[in-house]
Amino acid sequence: MIFQPLVRSKGQKSRGFTLLEMALALGILVILMVATVQVVKNEREFSQMAKNEVYMKDVQEALMTFLKVNRFLPCPDSDGDGKENREAVAPFECTEAEGQIPFLDLGIAQEDAWHQPLFYAVNARADRSGLVDILDPLASASYFNNQSAPVFGFNTRPFGGSGSGRGGAGNYRVCGERTPVAMGCSAATGNGFFLEEFAIAVVVSFGQNGAATWNAINTNTNAGLDEAETENMDRDQNYWLATGSQREGQRFDDQLFWILNADVNYAILSSGGTLDTFPEPP
Repeated sequence: MIFQPLVRSKGQKSRGFTLLEMALALGILVILMVATVQVVKNEREFSQMAKNEVYMKDVQEALMTFLKVNRFLPCPDSDGDGKENREAVAPFECTEAEGQIPFLDLGIAQEDAWHQPLFYAVNARADRSGLVDILDPLASASYFNNQSAPVFGFNTRPFGGSGSGRGGAGNYRVCGERTPVAMGCSAATGNGFFLEEFAIAVVVSFGQNGAATWNAINTNTNAGLDEAETENMDRDQNYWLATGSQREGQRFDDQLFWILNADVNYAILSSGGTLDTFPEPP
């Protein structure tokens, strides 16, 4: 077979792309690139969240292991050295009720998936506020007493049932939300609902903007955090496990877990320990 060269007829001209065609092609290319970048970004965020969920579970297990071995829960790390901070004299209260997770005491990684420390809050009356609840076997603060193991028992607050004072002072409330745009973490607002009302300790990972959140904590400011994120760093008795953010363009990604007195009792008993029954509080 013999191939003949293409011969253009007289008057036929070579035709290139018009400016309109080039603009359309460029526009399609930009759309595809933006879509690809968003897919990659979403996949990376999902991967980070999944990785951090595993880390949070490891931390929770480490706290329970520490409890089984030592018969008390650790205080927060208030100076960033990875170890719990306590007063040097009796009753050896926690130096602060909030701080970082004591990663060296627990034998865990120092940082979460976003390279930030975890926030750790314990019963507010286990610190050096002047109260001695950490010595009271009926008070929730006694779960953090390191002197005789364990100080707490079956009748240590909080526990189920009705009656005044059964929840115990200094514990934390964990809130959820009914809708992403109608949030409230107090009973007065009517918007929020409580996932837990008597947590004795709470651990929080602040997510992608963890560095900004820690800066807000350390400088006592609010660096553009939304309502749910602010609730998790303002050092009050409320914490928030929300499904989304009410602020347009932002997404709530804090991860947290909390510890109950039932978790502590089960850990002690399952490891062969015993608990006393103290006189029941009113």
